[in-house]
Amino acid sequence: MLRIGDRAPELELLDQAGRLFRLSERQGRKNVVLFFYPKADSAVCTMEACSFRDHYQEFVEAATEVVGISSDPQDAQFRFAQKRKLPFTLLCDEEGAAIRAFGVGRWLGFMQNRVTFVIDRSGTIAAVIEGRFLAEHHVREALKTVSSF
Repeated sequence: MLRIGDRAPELELLDQAGRLFRLSERQGRKNVVLFFYPKADSAVCTMEACSFRDHYQEFVEAATEVVGISSDPQDAQFRFAQKRKLPFTLLCDEEGAAIRAFGVGRWLGFMQNRVTFVIDRSGTIAAVIEGRFLAEHHVREALKTVSSF
């Protein structure tokens, strides 16, 4: 798994609306909170996404873009974003390219881990937040990190 101080790898994936997202386009302009979650609309993932939603304005004020990513297909991501009124981008990593590039790994061999990376404007990883069931912890720690920039 990538660590603090590592350069974030390039990331090119489709979002929930079918638009191409490139991580490198944010470099020099915004910080990025990239949170990997196992399954759209599952209990803990919903809690995590809704917590990011509820604190979204604080991230915006800190010049930070929030981006969720899972291996769910585009239609599942779209429905999740609509149902939960998520104001941020959800990326579809069905092939697992980003999951592998960031070294996210699997829990019990089959479920993607829950990991959040805070990436600063220079493209460097400033924080790595882990915890399978501590969804709101990811949001608090990410906010603490971007507030320190």
